[in-house]
Amino acid sequence: MSSLTYGVTEEFHRIGSNVRISYGIAVYADAETNGTNTIIASVYDVSTDRLPLDRLVQWCNLLELSPTHLREVIDDFLAT
Repeated sequence: MSSLTYGVTEEFHRIGSNVRISYGIAVYADAETNGTNTIIASVYDVSTDRLPLDRLVQWCNLLELSPTHLREVIDDFLAT
């Protein structure tokens, strides 16, 4: 069975001279085992505030969240 690691992603969006940074969550398969960064699930542009996503990623890793529930967890996160 492969190991899963959740991580925060960062994207830069440029509109004219303005730059906006947004954060999302990605699930990596076997990242700790073999050092690869194979993304098996992701949701981008979730928030412009990284700190709450860092905490959510910690919980996803601690609880070994199945990637099939990632969208639901993010929906709940955004509803609070």
